[in-house]
Amino acid sequence: MPQAKKPPKIEFVKTTHPARPDWPYFLPKENKALMRKLAKKPIFPRLCERPCTAVTTLFPRRQVEGHTGYGYHMINVDGYRTINAYVISDPLNSTNLRGFTLELSFSLYDFVYGVGVVGETSYFFNFESYFDPGTLTHRLQCCQTSDLSAGGGLPWIGGRDLAHILRAPVMGPYVRASVFNEDRTTRGVEVVAYLST
Repeated sequence: MPQAKKPPKIEFVKTTHPARPDWPYFLPKENKALMRKLAKKPIFPRLCERPCTAVTTLFPRRQVEGHTGYGYHMINVDGYRTINAYVISDPLNSTNLRGFTLELSFSLYDFVYGVGVVGETSYFFNFESYFDPGTLTHRLQCCQTSDLSAGGGLPWIGGRDLAHILRAPVMGPYVRASVFNEDRTTRGVEVVAYLST
């Protein structure tokens, strides 16, 4: 049986995340070949069953230090309408521990060398869903999760891993996943998306 190829090691560089300027935050070092591959528009099979679906990695598995955030390259999801992003991390065995939060940011444009990503944002407002005619100024919402459930506790203690899902409409052809370790302990995490048209 042939041995599986190891995924290439990704180097990260420190930068500042606008929503968490006091946290260490890292983005991958420029890798032109990988970035060109991720920026390509998805190809839909002519005979795919409706809806067309795909599973893709938004953030490859890695260890994330406590109170630190990591983002990944922009990925082209043009043509899909819904993204279900699974945050899968090492298990927690105590209610005193914290998990990971996830932020999705969208952009109209991919990465440009020497410039970065123009117009990348996590903030949105949807008049179709949230319009209140009695309010003149509507506040923006951030496309992110908390590590805590609505009841205040963690979604799951023990088990093989800790997982939660951020379900959102695709709000741009390019998406980036950023994970933030809310705990003090280094823990492994990955983000895998289930996309559908």
